[in-house]
Amino acid sequence: MLRGMLQLFGAYGASLLFWLLEGLSLVLLVQNNPQQSEIFWNSWGILTNVVEARMDGMVDYIGIRADLLELQTRNIQLLEEKDNALYSNKAITGSVDGDSILQAFTYIKASVISNSVSINNNYLRLDKGREHGIEPHVMGVIGADGQGIVGVVNATSSHFSQVMSVLHSQSRISASIKGSGYFGVLVWNGIDPELMQLDAVPKHAKVAVGDTVITSGYSQIFPRGIFVGTIEGKPYIKEGDNFYTIQVKLASDLSKIDYVYVTKHEMQDEFRELEKERNE
Repeated sequence: MLRGMLQLFGAYGASLLFWLLEGLSLVLLVQNNPQQSEIFWNSWGILTNVVEARMDGMVDYIGIRADLLELQTRNIQLLEEKDNALYSNKAITGSVDGDSILQAFTYIKASVISNSVSINNNYLRLDKGREHGIEPHVMGVIGADGQGIVGVVNATSSHFSQVMSVLHSQSRISASIKGSGYFGVLVWNGIDPELMQLDAVPKHAKVAVGDTVITSGYSQIFPRGIFVGTIEGKPYIKEGDNFYTIQVKLASDLSKIDYVYVTKHEMQDEFRELEKERNE
């Protein structure tokens, strides 16, 4: 051990001696010069305040992060208890009444790690992937408050997933006008990231500015009744067409979205079987 210490001193002795003398000089300077002493202790106080503030900030961040995770978990519980996330297995045959409630939709919380809104084909990336139960083409993404549609998962890796944003030229989301029941297809024209167009709504439908637009539930990707947005501006009919084109102001501002929920239809396999039989 002594030999090792001697080797260390031989290699760094000059530097150690330099810093030792520097420290000694600083102590003597502060002790024997009142003005220098005042400057030193004022500077030391500022430094310690900065360090303490940084430490307090880290503690606050850790606390906020823990509160956020707890809030997300509670939000998932509330979302999964809503009627649109449940399936009634009730059947009445003669005098036999069977009633049970099955979980139709569950949710996976995720953070947005990249996003775009300014090009024709926008995507998001999430910090959850296959290992967290996320699958492509069968799962939707909604906002952190359980409202507002964000997109559809179109690719996954073990730990991450890619989402085709609703602000994409190929995005097609089935949506309906709350109350009237008339439905159409939500598309984006690539211009305003706050507006989408609800196409293919019959021209005999009663439509008014301010009406609420919700998910129809027909795609099996989003639960029925998720708030999409409100009708903005007077609906119009393109020349030679029999359907309205309706401007919809989105509920979610996709340019500043940080946290989301991925929707999972627990009965998706049954729908796949039906699709397979139909195709055959």
